Amino acid sequence: MKMRMLRLAVVFALTAAVVWGSWYIEFGRAPETVSVEAAAQEPIDLPVLMYHSINSREKKAGDYVITPEALRSDLLWLREQGYQTVVVQDLLNYVETGTPLPEKPVMITFDDGYYNNYLNAFPILQELRMKAVISIIISETDKYSQLDENRENYSHLTWEQIGEMMDSGLIEFQSHSYNLHKNKGSGRKGIGKKKGESTEEYQQVIREDVEKGQQRFVEMTGYAPTAFTYPFGAVSEDSYPVLEELGFRATLDAQGKLFRITRDPACLRRIPRFNRPWGTTAQKIIEKATK
Repeated sequence: MKMRMLRLAVVFALTAAVVWGSWYIEFGRAPETVSVEAAAQEPIDLPVLMYHSINSREKKAGDYVITPEALRSDLLWLREQGYQTVVVQDLLNYVETGTPLPEKPVMITFDDGYYNNYLNAFPILQELRMKAVISIIISETDKYSQLDENRENYSHLTWEQIGEMMDSGLIEFQSHSYNLHKNKGSGRKGIGKKKGESTEEYQQVIREDVEKGQQRFVEMTGYAPTAFTYPFGAVSEDSYPVLEELGFRATLDAQGKLFRITRDPACLRRIPRFNRPWGTTAQKIIEKATK
């Protein structure tokens, strides 16, 4: 057991060192390192859609819940319009090495890591061969991995299900915090800063939580997430250096506007996304944003 834990610690340390080194060089810490060619690159419009729960019962639908049929309709429209799905690694490859993106890129994201993403969304993505990003609340995955309780309404993904989805090559997983999405009554919203909290106190709290999440990812999958998704879209600038320190090269926000990607690594901070609630469509959201 001691040897296994030692090996895991070494894997995590090496992964963090490589990722942090790349971030420090590329993410915009030193803007002067951005080449003239990269700086002159025309921005690429890249809609990012944000889904949450995919529930088969329409009566459950709302601001953060849609049906599998609605998701399928969205994805079919995107495919018919020539959109091709990308994940965070594709964005990093474009920004950091110039690897081309598809002519019409789009990113499909799911927040929170509900079991119904596996039950209802994953089969559709497999059928259509479309990629997506799922940001999980890692403590919930730990919890439901210990329970035999796959409930469509409220259960979260298990590590076994995550492994299966990763193996498909279609699903990329990112961090939505270890447990700071579930801190009701604490006076903190997501990883936002509490009133009267010092910078040092704040950074220590989020460092402990987010680092724990990274360690669990590496322990359970051998993979360290490269993007952090802000719970509830609550952002404090004091979080930036901590997330950089922990190796995140991109962050996902919920600003409800079109993402325009450039070769400047700074564009990967707070990538804006459109929430897709019940009562509208991806078509309406994207057509309004790109007209």
